[in-house]
Amino acid sequence: MKIFRLIACTGLVFAGTGVACGTPVEDEATGEIRSEVIYGDDDREEPFTYSDPVWAQRVLDFTVALISTSAIDASDPNDIQIAGPDWIGRDDVCPDERFATQPALADCSGTLIDDDLVLTAGHCINNCNDSRFVFDYAINPSTGQLNQITSDDVYSCVDFLAWYRDPNGADYTVVRLDRPVVGRQPADVRASSAPLDEETDLIVHGFPRGLPLKLADGANIREATDPEFFVANLDTFVGNSGSGVFDLATHELVGVLVRGAPDFDPDPNGAACVRPKQCADDGCRGEDVTYAHLAVQAMCEKTVSDVCSCGDGACGPLESPASCAADCSCGDGVCSTGESTSSCPADCRLEVLYDEHTPQPNWVTPGIQVRNTGTDSFLIWNTTVRYYFTKEPTGTLTAECWGCSTTPTMTFHEVPGGGCANATHYVDVLLPEVTLAPSGTTEQFRVAFRASSWQDFNESNDYSYAGASWNWAPNPKITMYRLGDRVFGDEPCPGVFIPPPN
Repeated sequence: MKIFRLIACTGLVFAGTGVACGTPVEDEATGEIRSEVIYGDDDREEPFTYSDPVWAQRVLDFTVALISTSAIDASDPNDIQIAGPDWIGRDDVCPDERFATQPALADCSGTLIDDDLVLTAGHCINNCNDSRFVFDYAINPSTGQLNQITSDDVYSCVDFLAWYRDPNGADYTVVRLDRPVVGRQPADVRASSAPLDEETDLIVHGFPRGLPLKLADGANIREATDPEFFVANLDTFVGNSGSGVFDLATHELVGVLVRGAPDFDPDPNGAACVRPKQCADDGCRGEDVTYAHLAVQAMCEKTVSDVCSCGDGACGPLESPASCAADCSCGDGVCSTGESTSSCPADCRLEVLYDEHTPQPNWVTPGIQVRNTGTDSFLIWNTTVRYYFTKEPTGTLTAECWGCSTTPTMTFHEVPGGGCANATHYVDVLLPEVTLAPSGTTEQFRVAFRASSWQDFNESNDYSYAGASWNWAPNPKITMYRLGDRVFGDEPCPGVFIPPPN
C-alpha cells in the first residue's frame, strides 16, 4: 500500500500540519499527539537494570534523542552540556514518582536504521535546524548521572528522505544525518508489509517525557485492523513520540510510536502535583504505532540503503521493471528506469526535449525544454533537469542561458566516486515555476557552459550529448526530478545513485 508521501525540501517540510517536537501537544479530539500513560504495571527500566543486558546495549547503540538545538552547549566538544529542567520542573510531577528528579531534556525519540538515517515520527521535526540528534543520552550506572556526551554523540539533520503525517493515521519521517554514525549498529527493520498479529509481544525504547533512555516491555498489540497503524498498551509518554517499537521475540523494528491516551491525572490526595495516568492493560484508548514499513517504502523510493531491497514495495532509484518486477511496474506511480512517456504514460507524464542549439568547441550548448504529455494541466514546481558530461578543460565552470526570458538556476557537481565512462560531472538546471497545459511545453532554455580556461570540450564522450541534429526530441539520457522524485530519464552510472534535489 503506497500512502506516501508529503515531500520535504532540504531542512524544511512544506506542510501546514507539521509541528516541531517542542510545540504543545494537541487535543485528543483533533487527533492528538499525547502519549502519557502507564498500562498495568510500570514496565519502564533503565538499560542497566533491564533483564537482557545484550539487548539493552543494542538499544543504547541505535536509540537517539531529539533535543532542541538551543539547549545544547557544544563549546567543549569533549563534554557537551544540555540545558533544561528535571521531570518535576518540566511537568510538576509528584516528587515521589519514579525518575522524578532525573533530567527531562529530550523532545522526541528516534531509531538509527542505517549508517546516517534515523526513523522518527513526522510530528517530531519539520525543520532541520530545530533539533540535534543525541546518542548516549542515558543514566550512567556508576555515577547515577547522565553519560558524558561528546561531539561524536551529537548529529544534525541535513535532509528529509520521507515525511508524512495524518493526525489520525500514519505519522513518520526518515531523516538523513550530517555524517555517518560511527561505532553503532543500526536496528533491524521488519521488511514485511503484512499486518502483525494481535497479541504480538512488544518492547519500546525512548525518552518518556524527555527522561534519559528507558526500555519498556510487558506490552502487546491490542488492535491491528488499520493498515497504517496498530494499537498497543505501551507504557509511554510525550517524548516517546518517534520511539522505535520492536517485536519482543524477533527484535525487529515494527513501528513508530505516534500518539496515545491523555496525559497526567491530578494527585488523588490533593497535592499540587500530577501523576502519570494509570490504566488497565486492556483499558483506555491504547497507544498508536505507525507501521515501520510505510516509512521504509517511502524512503526506498528516494535513496539507496541497506534497508531497501527488491520486494520491499518501493521502486528504488537503481531498480527497474527488468531488475525488480515485484516493485517496479507500469501503473505504480513511479517513472522507473527504462520507462518513458511512450512505454508507460500512467507513470511518466513529463519529458525533456533536447537540441544542441549553438555548436562550438569551447562551449557546451544543450537546449532544454520540458513537455507535459498528460491529458490535464501540470504544475512545474521544484523541478530540476540534469545534464551529464565529462569535464576535460581545466578551470571553473560557468553557465549562462542565451536568450532566455527567465533564467533558470544552474549549478555544477561531480558524480560521486569519480563517476563512470561519459559522466564525471553534471549540471543541474532548476526550472522556473510554470503550469503546463496538456501537450504544453516550457520555453526553450538555451543553456550554455564553458570552463574558465576557455579550452575545448570533447562532447562525444558526454553521456547526455545527442548531437546537433536532435532537433528538440526527447532525450532519455537527460534526467529530470520533481519534488525529489525522478520523473524522466535514466541515470548514467550503474550502481551509483545521486540523490535528487528537493
